[in-house]
Formats: sequence, C-alpha cells, structure tokens
Amino acid sequence: MSAIETKEEEWLRFIDTLSHELKTPLTSIIAAAGLLAEELEAGGDHSHRRLIQTIIQNANTLENRLAELLDIVKTGTGEIQLQLEPVDLKSLLRGTGMQISPLIQGKGQHLELDLPPSLPIIRGDGQRLEQVVLNLLNNATKFSAEGCNIVLRARSRDTEILVEVQDSGIGIDPEELPRLFKPYSRLNADRQRHPGLGLGLALAKQVVELHGGKIWVESQPGKGSTFSFTLPARVKKQDI
Repeated sequence: MSAIETKEEEWLRFIDTLSHELKTPLTSIIAAAGLLAEELEAGGDHSHRRLIQTIIQNANTLENRLAELLDIVKTGTGEIQLQLEPVDLKSLLRGTGMQISPLIQGKGQHLELDLPPSLPIIRGDGQRLEQVVLNLLNNATKFSAEGCNIVLRARSRDTEILVEVQDSGIGIDPEELPRLFKPYSRLNADRQRHPGLGLGLALAKQVVELHGGKIWVESQPGKGSTFSFTLPARVKKQDI
C-alpha cells in the first residue's frame, strides 16, 4: 500500500470517528429541544416557539451533513451495501414528490408529476433511491425562482427505467459540469447562497451506479437543468 493510500485510509477513519462522536450529542440536543417545545406548547407559552424551531432546524441540518459524511466514508471504503428488495418505483416517486411538495409550494413554485400509468417493479434499495430523488428535487427548488415549474418524470424504455428532474432555474455553467458529481464540489452560485458540503450529487451518483444505472445532467445557463438517471428494469438471476 502506498503512502498516499495509507493517508487516505487514515483520513477516512478520522472522518468516521469524528462523525460518530458528534452524532451522539447532536441527537441529544434534537431530542431535548423537541421535549422543550412540547412542554412550552402544552403550557401555552408560544413566545419562544421560533427560537426552539430554529434550534431543531439547524440541528437537523447538521445531522444531515454528518449522515452525508458517513455515507461518503462508507463509499470510499466500499462499505455501502444496498438493502435490495422489490421496489414500486412509481409509488416511491409519488411519495417523494408529496414529501417535498410543501417546501416547493412554500417557495411559490409548482411540482408536476409526469408518471406513466405503471412502471415495472424493480429490485433496489428504496431508502437510497428516495435519497437520490429528494436530493435532485431539493437542488431543483434551490436554484429555481418563485413561480418556476419543476417536473418529476419517469419512463420505462427497453431494459431500463429513466427518471428525470427538470427545472427552469438558473442553469449551470458548462465549465462546472465536469466536476458536478465529484465529492465536495459545489457550484459557484451554491457556495454564495446556500450552506453545505457538496456531497449530495456525489452520493446520488454512487447510489445510482451501485444499482447498475447511470446519472447525468443537461443544462443551459438561464434556461434550467434536467438531471436524469437510469435503473435496470430487469433483474439478473444472481441478484434475486
């Protein structure tokens, strides 16, 4: 093993240990804030509700960042394992759309579900696939202005299923496209307006590829972006 590989393994172990060390007290903070909010609500004290909600919201954000870090570590060490089971992809997409719909509506945007009457049942990790779709939808609403339309689309074609998230937002500079799915890579517009580690798309790529699919983006500055990924529609016998 080379010195570079040794250093990389040490760094991954450090991130893994640090993430676990931070996760325990963070979970306690979220739980305590939730209990405090319930007690204040029961006592009719609404004066500090906004402060408590701010604590919970930011703690949840930090918890999500730690989860992303742990996923990246697992990916780098080959430890991510899919929990394969039959997945009703149409129901998953519809449910994910409903889950993020309040956020999209709150920004004055509209989510359109363009789904066929039926899609093949696939074998995959439903939780991980939901994570991919949520990430793409979250990016779409993040970079779209009020009044914009966001489309979640799916089609069955030959031996694969195509899923697309299309927006009419700010688009992506062609120079930034090659590094878009790399860990810790963030768009210039993203760094300026939104906090984050730049791990979401890298994780999405890993999950899709572990399912045997591909993910890519087509974008024009000022006209919006379409993120697409495919999943095998048929299952190999050794995967059953």
